[in-house]
Amino acid sequence: MDELFSDADDPMGALRWTLAELRRKTGLAEAFRGNPVSHGLGPDTAVDVAELSRGVLETEIPEGHFLEGIDVKGSPGFESWLLVERQRVDSEVLSALRQAALRALSARQSARAVELSRAMVARAPFEEGPHILLVKALASSGDVDAALRQADVSEAMFAAELGTRPTAALRAAARPAVAAPVPGVSARASAQSLCEAGLAALSAGAADAGIECLRGASAAAELSGDKELLSRCLTELGAALVHSIRGYDDEGSIILAAAVDLASAAGAEPVAAKALSELAYVDILAGRRASAAGYLETARGLATGDPSLDAAIAGFEAMNLSDWGKLEAGADQFAAAVELSRSAGAVRREAWNLGLGARSLFLLGRVDEAGEWARQSCELARRERWTAFRPWPEAWLAHARLSDGERPGVVREQAEATFALARQLQDPCWEGLAAKTIGLTHLLEGNADTALEWMKNAGILCSRVTDSYAWVQVEILLAEASAALESGDTVRADAVARQAVAGAARGSMDDLLDRAMGLLASLPTVRS
Repeated sequence: MDELFSDADDPMGALRWTLAELRRKTGLAEAFRGNPVSHGLGPDTAVDVAELSRGVLETEIPEGHFLEGIDVKGSPGFESWLLVERQRVDSEVLSALRQAALRALSARQSARAVELSRAMVARAPFEEGPHILLVKALASSGDVDAALRQADVSEAMFAAELGTRPTAALRAAARPAVAAPVPGVSARASAQSLCEAGLAALSAGAADAGIECLRGASAAAELSGDKELLSRCLTELGAALVHSIRGYDDEGSIILAAAVDLASAAGAEPVAAKALSELAYVDILAGRRASAAGYLETARGLATGDPSLDAAIAGFEAMNLSDWGKLEAGADQFAAAVELSRSAGAVRREAWNLGLGARSLFLLGRVDEAGEWARQSCELARRERWTAFRPWPEAWLAHARLSDGERPGVVREQAEATFALARQLQDPCWEGLAAKTIGLTHLLEGNADTALEWMKNAGILCSRVTDSYAWVQVEILLAEASAALESGDTVRADAVARQAVAGAARGSMDDLLDRAMGLLASLPTVRS
């Protein structure tokens, strides 16, 4: 009540009048009663925000924003609540539109996919993902010229408004999803051999060659008429696009959604489960928590005792829980995922679960355990020659060493090596996290200005592609705001902390949101 009626002469009277008006406007005489007040809407009343939070979007495309036009003056608590809720609801609307667009593309309902994608672009014009889906939807309708024209329009808008160019994934979305198969070989044999060759190339680090082989495998599988084979090839292709090339999460998601439908129709439940788990992973990175949880729940129900798949699903569930701010539950699930990985003999999956779990343990204050998990992850990654993953556990090992009181200068030597490796890999998230780690070493030495420069650089590096890991982006913003506060730049600290609040609210990252709101509350009032 204080949030809304703090300036009223009779706050209780104002509340009673407001509730009466709500009953009159809705025509629900028994609603909004009790102490505490309960909405009492009943099962026959649909609430659009609640429906969208479950990813439900049937036919009508939502317009406007949450409580649009409402501006309550003199209620700082309500203003803060509304800021967070608008970001959260906008994110859920975009997530529901995205899921509906993927379903439409998978069902070859091109006109509906175009309509939904256009609505996404209108809501989030400066996010590349909606533009990619729109180009893909136009291409899927058979109008490649329209798809290319849209790519031109999107590129021009990004250049004019943001001064940047979108990634190559935007224009690539106008091309066919798969390449032509190899002539002179049976379609089925061609699909199987190309799929094996593609996976081998990916394992060897040759991402481009591997993906082209998988495109050819998918095209050959489609010609063979074998739905299960096609679903397997598409699942591997979609997963490769998601994990191997920056900027291609949206194309990968389109392909994975098609794989789920094909696998379900063919009765290939393990294939559907794997494709669903990869769709969940994309949503976890982007901060679409409810959508990711839904995919994972369905995937777990379809998995049929494959230990490696069980380990992957458990790890993704743990990651989603941890990013959501449910740290204890996430840590417990990571422990289960590590054991499943070991039982399956899936060494890279074990390294991944240990590395991501180390972050969760560190945030819980279990620093010694976090350091041990990070060390084990680093050792396994080196043993497997999995260079592409090493910067993540190395960064969290550095965090643990700093928390244990090691001299920042000593830790910085390894952190700089990690940063150099991340730069060589050209992985924006790893670069940003390593740069943030270096910044922390300077901050602990009392060099706040130098630390702030590293934190700023970390944010720039991490956000240079559109499918960066949302949790890392917000974590870096919080580190930058803290460094700005240490250096005495309260204006920058306030501005960056507000960005962190918005990002955490969009991505349902409750732990980061609490930290961002706490940081804002600690700042003096900033006047423009």
